[in-house]
Amino acid sequence: MDFENFHCLGETSVEEFLADYWQKKPLLIRNAFPNIESPITAEELAGLACEQNVNSRIVIEKHAKKPWQLEFGPFDEERFSNLPESHWSLLVSDVEKHLPEAKSLVKPFRFIPDWRIDDLMISYAPSGGSVGAHTDAYDVFLLQLSGQRLWQISESFNDEILNDTDLCILKNFSAEQEWLLNPGDMLYLPPNVAHHGVAQPSSDTDDNQSHCMTASIGFRAPSLQTISSDYIQYLNENKPSSVRYQDINPTLPEHHAEISEETVTHFIHYIKQGLIIERDDVRRWLGQYCSDNKAFEENANEQTDYSYEQLANSAKHTVLQVSPFSHFLFNQTDMQTLLFVDGESFEVSNAFAKLICSDEIIEFQKLEKIMNDNEKSILLYLINNGSLAC
Repeated sequence: MDFENFHCLGETSVEEFLADYWQKKPLLIRNAFPNIESPITAEELAGLACEQNVNSRIVIEKHAKKPWQLEFGPFDEERFSNLPESHWSLLVSDVEKHLPEAKSLVKPFRFIPDWRIDDLMISYAPSGGSVGAHTDAYDVFLLQLSGQRLWQISESFNDEILNDTDLCILKNFSAEQEWLLNPGDMLYLPPNVAHHGVAQPSSDTDDNQSHCMTASIGFRAPSLQTISSDYIQYLNENKPSSVRYQDINPTLPEHHAEISEETVTHFIHYIKQGLIIERDDVRRWLGQYCSDNKAFEENANEQTDYSYEQLANSAKHTVLQVSPFSHFLFNQTDMQTLLFVDGESFEVSNAFAKLICSDEIIEFQKLEKIMNDNEKSILLYLINNGSLAC
């Protein structure tokens, strides 16, 4: 099923969801994705977990040495042959980047802006498989792709966690609500709601065992510390200052080793000179920060060396494809439109920004009709840098 422009909130409208549920309270949506089929099989997911530069994990609850063991990929194929029959989970992050067709599961959530969407994680678990009761610091939609999973949640809980494990598992979790999710069912959880999902034994109509596979659509929630640190780095790189510390007309210190309160006040004013919080600076930094793809540098986009004439000839009868590892965003004001791609910013027209950010596939001929010379140069740069392919 094509989920483009698909309403995935059941009987709840987008407006009602954003007003009453988003970042406020959980919502169970039965049959949110009717007749859903997983974009990846269990075997393909395991194969992806064996590849370099793929973020994958295995969580084993009943390990021989001690409970709740965490292993990181890439894995050898033999590892999957040696896993126990139950009570383990495989989790693979950023599936939509490594398997672009999986992005169809992310598109229905575009009532939340692209810059907020983090990734699509898909998990597989045999009967009893779980990652333990825990909380997330971000919003998440938990979509059942196949099999069944029992979800238990609690909004009031003891936050003490288990010792001697690499996982942040709640020590004394007690469920307030629980639901059994079937394929197509979805559970929305706002940040910091305790939840525990356990794979259930189930069979299809032909009495074959159904794999429990769950998609997790997570949303970015960077900490204030992360954001402020990145913004200061942006200022240091883009707003160099020649201002140096001065203390004209200092007062005589009472003690030669004392840092006086007058000096502290002086430094407060001095530091503020470097903390430029102007709208134009924040606008450009925010776009570059949200479109940054440094986390996927090892999955480097293919570089080319087209001239514009070669590009035009090559793309005339085809389309441009956005790299799955690239992020295209834009900001518009009455005075200026900024296009952000992979941590860089470009001044473009409003029409160019909206068209090039419209989809993963862009018709070159539509772009050519609206581009000025500057935008042609930008397009060529994006092609040669691997953010776009033709």
